[in-house]
Amino acid sequence: MGKLNILIAENDVDGKVLIQESFADTGLFNVLAIAEDGDNLKNLMEESDILFPDVILSTAGHGYDILYYLKTSDAFREIPVVTFSASATGTDEKKCQQMGALKHFIKPENAPGYQKMAKELYDLLLGE
Repeated sequence: MGKLNILIAENDVDGKVLIQESFADTGLFNVLAIAEDGDNLKNLMEESDILFPDVILSTAGHGYDILYYLKTSDAFREIPVVTFSASATGTDEKKCQQMGALKHFIKPENAPGYQKMAKELYDLLLGE
C-alpha cells in the first residue's frame, strides 16, 4: 500500500514541527494538515485515512471531545483514531481505548522516536 493520509491535532509549536517532519521523513504518510484544536480538526477531516489527535489540547476542542465526536458520528465513526499525549500514567491510554481509539501512544521526545511511532502506526493500520 502507498502512503496513508493523516490529519494530526497538536497545539504545541515545537511538537508540530517535530511530528510533521518525522512522519514525512518515514515516507509512509501524507500529512494533510496539523490542526491546532478540535474545531479546526473537524473542518479538515473529510480527506483523511486516519486521525491522530493529541488528547490534551489547550484550546477549543479538547482531544477527548474530538474522539467522542468521531466515534459517535455516523459520518466519521469508521475512520481510525489513534491518540497521543505526553502523559505516561496510563490514564489517557485507558480512557482513549474505552472511548474507541484504536491505539494510544506516549509522545516521544525526539525525531527518531516520532519516526518509530509513525512506522508502528503504519504497520498497525495495515495489519502487519
